[in-house]
Amino acid sequence: MSKKLTVEQIEDRLFEVESRYYKGWKQDEYWWRVSGDVHPTDRRLWTMYNNMLNKRKQENDKEKVNANTNSTNA
Repeated sequence: MSKKLTVEQIEDRLFEVESRYYKGWKQDEYWWRVSGDVHPTDRRLWTMYNNMLNKRKQENDKEKVNANTNSTNA
């Protein structure tokens, strides 16, 4: 079974994809998803890493809430 990537690792991979298209400013989500300027493989990677990042952040937030709840109930 593979290990889950950390938030930092996901951000690093996302940066690698975004840096291929960096022109002095960060592109918005519309540009990544719709424009024809992004290679389809990079578009899929960008979408996958962003979804993974959001999911991991939500999991981390839930863990923090659970930890705080457990510590106050103890």
